Amino acid sequence: MKTIFKIALIALVGFSFSGCLKDEPITDYSDTSIKPVILIPNGNFPAVQSVNPIALDFKSTAQTVDLYARVSWSKPLDKDITVTFAKDPSIIAAYNTKFGTKYEELPAAAYKLPALSVVIPAGQQEVKVPIELFADKIDLAKSNMIAFRLTDASGQTVASNFRQIVFPVLVKNVYEGNYNVTGYFYHPSAPRSISATKYLSTVSGTRSEGQVGDLGGWGFRFDVAANVGGWESAGSTPAAPSAGFMTLDNPFGNGTYPGPGGFTSALFPNTYDAATKTFKFHYGYAGGSTGQTGYSREIFETWKKL
Repeated sequence: MKTIFKIALIALVGFSFSGCLKDEPITDYSDTSIKPVILIPNGNFPAVQSVNPIALDFKSTAQTVDLYARVSWSKPLDKDITVTFAKDPSIIAAYNTKFGTKYEELPAAAYKLPALSVVIPAGQQEVKVPIELFADKIDLAKSNMIAFRLTDASGQTVASNFRQIVFPVLVKNVYEGNYNVTGYFYHPSAPRSISATKYLSTVSGTRSEGQVGDLGGWGFRFDVAANVGGWESAGSTPAAPSAGFMTLDNPFGNGTYPGPGGFTSALFPNTYDAATKTFKFHYGYAGGSTGQTGYSREIFETWKKL
């Protein structure tokens, strides 16, 4: 009798387990289970990290970035799908709130795209809309961005994520970049050699901004034409004429000051060599002075692009 009871109990337990297994959900990866979704494959917002800007060279000819649309499915569809995008400044506002940035919408004159709708033809899975960007029409004093949202896809399901994209835009002139900087800082109480890597940033197609000597927060702006010129103080640097480019050596006529020899205006004539991508700077400053004859601080530097 005990043996019969044990056999019955085992059979009951086995039945219970088999019943539970039948109730487990089965993931169906067939085309009948997963439906087509239309998305922006490189959609990048919302995001955990900020987006690297698109770096444009400063020139008048158009430079192109692409806005994509894709059918996310195991195979192409057998019919045309018209995908519609919309420019959406609210995405820019949300991006600024998320990352503490100050992007503004790219002005209409600074870009061109053929249409805000594009057709994914039957039998294809991805198409793109080329966006032409015009660097010479972008206000470089602002942080610029353009943003799009995927709004419709001929009634097909639009992805809840990967439906928004931002294009931050950074314009760079040919001088922008890192430079190996060497030279000497003539200073009445703290003369010193300069050896550093410094960054030259874009103000316009010909105008750039760099760091004064080794002074954090001090800057100067200049133009590149036949020579370097158009000094403009930036940051904490005393405003012109209390700072500027120099053509005089040792303006105080003191044999021991400004410092050791080997640094002269003849060797540092405020020029740019395009072949070697090298600047030769001589500039100075002194609060309250009215020109270079009063500059008690002089800086001679060679900037060579890395």
